[in-house]
Amino acid sequence: MHTYRVSILASLGLASLALLASCGGGGGGGLGSTGGGGGTSGPNTVPLTVEIGPAGPAFVNIAFITLTLCAPGTQNCQTIDHVQVDTGSSGLRVVSSVLNPSLLSALPQQYLGGTTVPVAECAQFADGYSWGPVMSADLEIGSEKASAIPIHVIGNPNFTQVPADCSGPAPNEEDTVMTLGANGIIGVSVFAQDCGTQCATAVTTGTYYECPPNGAVCTGITEAVTLQVPNPVAAFGADNNGVIVELPGVAANGAVSATGSLVFGISTETNNTLGNATVLAINATTGTIDVTFGAVDYPLSFLDSGSSALLFNDNALSVCATGLNGAGFYCTPANLTATITTASNMQLAASFTVGNAGTMLQQSLAAYPQLGAPLGIAAPQTFDFGLPYFYNRNVFVAIEGMNAGGATGPFIAY
Repeated sequence: MHTYRVSILASLGLASLALLASCGGGGGGGLGSTGGGGGTSGPNTVPLTVEIGPAGPAFVNIAFITLTLCAPGTQNCQTIDHVQVDTGSSGLRVVSSVLNPSLLSALPQQYLGGTTVPVAECAQFADGYSWGPVMSADLEIGSEKASAIPIHVIGNPNFTQVPADCSGPAPNEEDTVMTLGANGIIGVSVFAQDCGTQCATAVTTGTYYECPPNGAVCTGITEAVTLQVPNPVAAFGADNNGVIVELPGVAANGAVSATGSLVFGISTETNNTLGNATVLAINATTGTIDVTFGAVDYPLSFLDSGSSALLFNDNALSVCATGLNGAGFYCTPANLTATITTASNMQLAASFTVGNAGTMLQQSLAAYPQLGAPLGIAAPQTFDFGLPYFYNRNVFVAIEGMNAGGATGPFIAY
């Protein structure tokens, strides 16, 4: 799971990333862009809105949708707004406190085998972790439905013993609305499950656990692919081979909000054709692309709507000083270009703009298309094209093993 969250309330230093910022993309450039982004309509679409969310103005550049959860096979349902769309992870994760007590108590708990030992999960993001039980729910988003799928209910007060190998690598706990910046996360990456065969064949550190009801220490387990928290789109009955993230262009200094569309399916309907978008094959194991920037190779790079800044290292750009507006973010305006090399060895240029965060963040806005920040030593092999690279683009995310417009996932395209 790639997602980085960055705080605009404190200096950035990726050791303690705590907020979601925005990044880079502003203004033209890039390869094969499909143009303006945003606005597609139809039964397989829902509004995708970047706005100030439930945690307030400290969190910016988060793209939200609204969805409905139900106890399986019942009308015991709840509509949940401000769920972040994340192309860098797979699976639906909902903050426990957001669920009304009636629905929460009706969601079936997943148990280990034929036992009464609950199964829990640790979701480790680049900047923190989320912990809680694996439960089951029906999901509705627009006209799309998935029945009785495993979901991750994070911050559940009945699961307070976080294993050390969950919290150790990523000490920031993101199990509340105020720490997550959203009511939940819907991961719609190129992967059909959040761990896949790796967790099905071996105990994988920091993923699935059995948690004895007597309060004993939770221990790692293998988890069959069919029991893992899935990419919800892959569980739909139709339009289930991927998504399109469509966002409009945003003024260089930011905007109060930006509204586009999350479109389900690729070349399954008249409103989601791949068209002339450039297909970028991704590494089927890591979900990454190779990026060269400033003569440095970053082999574990990605496009990630869940990362709220354009995150990369550039010693030529100054960083806003601690105590000033935009502390920890880049303060040097620059028009830049990186080279993407895909898994099929296609090379192409990706252009982006970074602005002066000290000037931009004087405003209480939600969408900042030119906000960038350094990754430092936290991820020396990574260049992260975060959400702002999605502004003014339609970005296709095709799920592994599925045909989408004549190409087979995993791939991204724009």
